[in-house]
Amino acid sequence: MLIPQKLHCKSVYNYNNQKSIAMKGRLYEWDILDENLELKHFNKKIVLKIPFQILLNPELSLNEKLLLGLDYSLAGKLGFNQMSHIEVGKLLDLHPNIVGSCRRSLIERGFLIKEGKKYTITVDFSSMMEAKDLSSLDKRDIKIPFEIYNNSDLKTGEKLLWGEYNSISKGYRYYFAKREHAAKRLAVSVESISNWTKSLYEKGLFKEYKLEAGYCTHQRKIITIVFDQD
Repeated sequence: MLIPQKLHCKSVYNYNNQKSIAMKGRLYEWDILDENLELKHFNKKIVLKIPFQILLNPELSLNEKLLLGLDYSLAGKLGFNQMSHIEVGKLLDLHPNIVGSCRRSLIERGFLIKEGKKYTITVDFSSMMEAKDLSSLDKRDIKIPFEIYNNSDLKTGEKLLWGEYNSISKGYRYYFAKREHAAKRLAVSVESISNWTKSLYEKGLFKEYKLEAGYCTHQRKIITIVFDQD
């Protein structure tokens, strides 16, 4: 079972004698914290990390994978996710009803537990696939920045696929794996990969995209764009 890291914090005073909290080496004023020490604007720029065990799981919907990525990312920071359906919906650009439906399904299948307003991951993804042969699997986790997962012009599948491409490209290297490989990684059809790739290109989310034709083969080479880290 995944045991989220506890939030380590201590009281300190800044130069104006205003009591603050030091978390992860940064100072935050009390007035931007709620009673449970969850930052009101904490998640706006968080990068979602989605473990390969979530990404590869064909039993999870695309929206569930994205939602679990948020919960997993917050598990190591706050230990839980206390955002409402509406707040998560605004962050991930999903309808609140979809967020609620996904959360109920994840709770029923044992991926999440709910205590009051807090949602906590209950699965240890590092040991989730121990019974399976992982030697042939691509065990890359993916990361999705705010500019992608909050983009209202993108479908959830496109967001996950951009994260897949960027996990290798990182804005300077070519991603040239076949569509079949990307489809296996996301547990979707090859046709979906083709459609989403075309859409991402048309929306300007590739720095470079080219198709190289060879003898009886075509190879797509993709470099993702880089977002400012401010």
